[in-house]
Amino acid sequence: MSTLTKLILKEWFRFFMGSVLVLLMVLSLGHVLNSLLKDSADFKTIYVSLYLELPTFMIKIFPVSCLIASLFSINKLKNRNELTAIFASGFSRQRFILGIGTIGTFIGIVLFFINAYLVPYTKHSQDLMKNGQTRETAGDAIKKSTVSINALNSGKIWFKGQDYFFSYSSFDRKTNTLYNLTLYLYDKDFKFTEQISAAYADFQSGSNWLLHRSLHYTNLENKTFPSVQYFDEKPLKIRETVSDFKQINADIATLNIWKLYDYIGVLKTNGINYSEYYVTFLDKFSSAFTCLVLSILASIALFNPNRRNSSFGKNVAFVLTFTFIYWFIYSYFLTLGQTSRIPAVVATFGVPSIFVVYLAFYFIYHRKLR
Repeated sequence: MSTLTKLILKEWFRFFMGSVLVLLMVLSLGHVLNSLLKDSADFKTIYVSLYLELPTFMIKIFPVSCLIASLFSINKLKNRNELTAIFASGFSRQRFILGIGTIGTFIGIVLFFINAYLVPYTKHSQDLMKNGQTRETAGDAIKKSTVSINALNSGKIWFKGQDYFFSYSSFDRKTNTLYNLTLYLYDKDFKFTEQISAAYADFQSGSNWLLHRSLHYTNLENKTFPSVQYFDEKPLKIRETVSDFKQINADIATLNIWKLYDYIGVLKTNGINYSEYYVTFLDKFSSAFTCLVLSILASIALFNPNRRNSSFGKNVAFVLTFTFIYWFIYSYFLTLGQTSRIPAVVATFGVPSIFVVYLAFYFIYHRKLR
């Protein structure tokens, strides 16, 4: 690595860390004030909640900080006439952008691992806090709430009732339908007595469900051959409510990226709308990609190295305006994707793709990237 490359990356990283700290302080202050206005928790709970929210803040902060780092590092080099000297020494714009793109890619990879693994973990901890779990009861709560997550390795979601085990592949919260469900009932001596399986079950009311295309196995606790009955429709009562299954669906947000992908595959198999989860899955990649794109976006200032054309005030105004517009548009696109109004790929990669197209036209127009 040349001395000039080290100088460029040093300035870039300095501004990146500074912008991360500033934006982190702004978001943290907003989080604390919002919690205080709710008047629903003590200071310890507020700061624990803030600590768990930090990885989510990073998803918003890192892409914008990449833009700020590129913009202000180039502006600083301009003001000290170092940018002109760098190009006069034979250092090309291509090498300059390649260096920025490399560190932008590195930041994107870091953000990917934060989004793919750390954020799901902190979201699970936040769910425990929202449900009023204490440190003493957190262990049991974790086991209960993650049983479905661990069971996804077998292709089904499992949980235990008072006198039965229950498994199903997926739950459609729009139609309140359970797919590929199986109940394993046992007696007071924990002997396996009955098994009920069905293609799907529709919620009726209260604890009543209607099974479709079901098989009922009885007399399993005896040594004789079990009895089997087939029903096109069969009523069933279970203690779990629709809200319980919706909560299990909410726990899907605590899956790491590859288990989430497996769950999306289950939804595809059962013909259930998986847009919400697919957007969440793709967002982990698009956020990382955006770090690279925004790092390079500010490099268009390289084609005008005269310091008289740069202004600190204009750069600050641009960054503030761009940050709020970017956060708003990107969040809006994600919402459209989660509600199936636009394809998931467009919802997640639409905004960074616009920047890529703009950069491509800009570089082709100037033809100075050499």
